[in-house]
This record gives sequence, C-alpha cells and structure tokens, in this order.
Amino acid sequence: MKGAPEFARMTWFGITNWHYQIGDKGVLLDGEVVNSGRDANPAAVTKALDALVASPVPPLGKDADAASKLSVDVILLGHIHPDHSVQLPEWAKQTGKMVYAPPAECATLVSKGIPAEQCVGLKGGEVIKLGEFASVRAVRWVHSVDCDEYSNGTGGPETFGFLFTVKTRSGKVLSWYTSDSGAGGPDLTTPRKVTTVDGQGVSTTTTYGSPLANLKSAIKDAGLEGFDIWQGGPESRMVYQARTVIPAFGVKTFMPHHLNSRAANGQSFALTYGMHYAYSVDDQPKLKELLSTLDVPQIYPTNYFDAWVYDKDGVRPVDNAAMKAVYGLPAQGAGPGQQYPNPRAGSLECPAD
Repeated sequence: MKGAPEFARMTWFGITNWHYQIGDKGVLLDGEVVNSGRDANPAAVTKALDALVASPVPPLGKDADAASKLSVDVILLGHIHPDHSVQLPEWAKQTGKMVYAPPAECATLVSKGIPAEQCVGLKGGEVIKLGEFASVRAVRWVHSVDCDEYSNGTGGPETFGFLFTVKTRSGKVLSWYTSDSGAGGPDLTTPRKVTTVDGQGVSTTTTYGSPLANLKSAIKDAGLEGFDIWQGGPESRMVYQARTVIPAFGVKTFMPHHLNSRAANGQSFALTYGMHYAYSVDDQPKLKELLSTLDVPQIYPTNYFDAWVYDKDGVRPVDNAAMKAVYGLPAQGAGPGQQYPNPRAGSLECPAD
C-alpha cells in the first residue's frame, strides 16, 4: 500500500460538475461550465480546465508535490441533457482523455471530430481503473421524474451513476456514489428498457437490470456492503429516492449537487456570478426530516469551486481560494452576485413522497 493515496480531493463547480483528484489521477464529471446554447464554448472550457489544473493548491498530504497537483485524466458523463453535456466535445478535444458516456454521446463526439476510440459507450457494469488503488464503476440508473410520473427508462435519457472506490494507505476504503436523480419507489426496482435504432432503421429494445439491482451489483463487485458518501441531485424528489438508497447502503453523508442550474430572478447559471441562490435544507423539509432521523448530515457548497478532502476521518472543507480567484469568487462564502430565493422551493417534493 506504499503507493496508495491518503485521500480524495473533491471540487464542485456548478450543476453536477465535479473534479476528483485521487492520487495522480484526476476525474472530471460533466463539466457544463456555461449551460447556454447548443454548441460547446471553447474559451469557457479552456478557462475551466486551466483553473482546475493550473491553480495552486495547498499541500494536503505527506507527499506534498503529488497532493498539490491536479489533472484531468478521465471524463465521465451521467446523461445527455444541455445542462450536462454540451461542453463535452470540447473537454474531449482539449484534454485528449478517455470519455465514458452514454452511447449516443460517443456518436456526437465522433461527429465533432473526436476519434471513436476516445469514447466508451456505457451499458452499465463497466469498471474504469484509475490505477492500482482506485476504480470507478458505471451504474445504469434512472433520471428524475415529476410528481405522479413513473419511468422504466424508456421515457428519459439513458442515465448513469458512478461508484468510486479508493484504497488508502491507512487501510480505509473510501467509497462514494454520484448520481443525478430524484426517482424512487418502483422507478428504482423496475428493470430499465432502452430502445436503439441501427443504421438500417431496425429497432431493438434491450432490458437491463433495475437501478437498485445495478447499484447492489456494483457494490458487491467492489467488495463492499455499501458506500459512505452519496452525491445526489436534489433538483426534484430527492427524498423519494433517499428513503430507499440511504438505509439500503448505509450512507453516512449526503452531499447535494445539481444546484443553481435554474434561473433565479433572471440570474442564470454563471460561474463568475457565484451561486445565485443558496442551498437550503428547508427547501426540502421531507428530506431534511429523513436525514435527521437517520443521523445523516448534509455537506453542501456555498459557492462554486468549493472543495473538500475525504479521508479516513471523513469529509472536511479545504481552501480553494486560488481556483475561485480565476472567476472572481470570494475565498469563502457566497458572491459576488446577489442571491435570491430558490425558484423551485416548494416544488421539490411531492405529496406522496
């Protein structure tokens, strides 16, 4: 275990954009740094990439040099929607790194001039090795659904979550699952159905395992019984899913994401503005009550490029002032833009949830 990492460094920068540094490997999730238009914005991606890999980071471990260098070595995409996937071709182009995404996104990348071999079209169950001590497992999941809706996977985009496992020098196995969904109940226990049409117009429907079974399979394959941290998207109905996921997998900490993708008082998503509304546990009272009952704390950002370290002792915030300065954000707290109430407060939970 001499070469194993001591920790994972996590940086959130809007919507479901994450950068994870695990030893000498950096993983990017989604990277939708503009959330406007239908075409990638090269300058916006360049700025974000430079901020992530060039900003000085205070040493956090015994190996100071390794701990203070960030990189992008693997790119993940959970599903194809404009607030997640538009910038992906530019990330692939500028980094030249492997992309793991729904198959339709691989086709998009090829149409944009990215080599076909640079993208792996996910089916679920893939194990992405980050080295000797860390892996990511792709889990076929389900996208959010509105009140009184149900999805067996045919009505929305192919959606994937990612289970991370890291063996550390201490012997502790770090584990976290990142997903973007607020679908629960039968949405979690019904097998997914995916229909594809080939070049000759022939339609094929494939039935995959249910989201819950898929996650259980990934956890078993990783040699675990559950996972410590859940990064879930509370854009809608998170409590509906949490009632099943948290007790089933022994989740110890909830880190909400998919934040600030909707306009508030006309102030749409912009990294230079800062979070245009604060995350409040009171916007989802049922989720707040459930997590309190289960003694699961919420750890959430106050601004873009907030960062944490996750190690054998849990999750703690760390300084990320240099990265924030690239976008004119304060070292701590909200700003510089004025914050407004969450435009969806009151509609994030349903009566039956």
